[in-house]
Amino acid sequence: MKVKTFVGTNAPEVDKQVNDWLAESKVQVRRTSTAFKRFRDRGKDAITGRTVARHGVGIAISVWYDENPVKPQIRRVVLQSRT
Repeated sequence: MKVKTFVGTNAPEVDKQVNDWLAESKVQVRRTSTAFKRFRDRGKDAITGRTVARHGVGIAISVWYDENPVKPQIRRVVLQSRT
């Protein structure tokens, strides 16, 4: 099993990245998880010249998958008659 993680700050954009990757990769998904992280940054504003606090939210979507889906094998049992 492998994992691939997609990150960004725009949820619809990250969701589109996941869906595009799933469409082209043809993997068998085992599990997914989503995590949100709140960001805070302080810095000088270019327009006002004052220190400002900026807030944002980051999103991470992880997909656990199997690269080559294993197809179930059907065993054929041959019954032999006893005579």
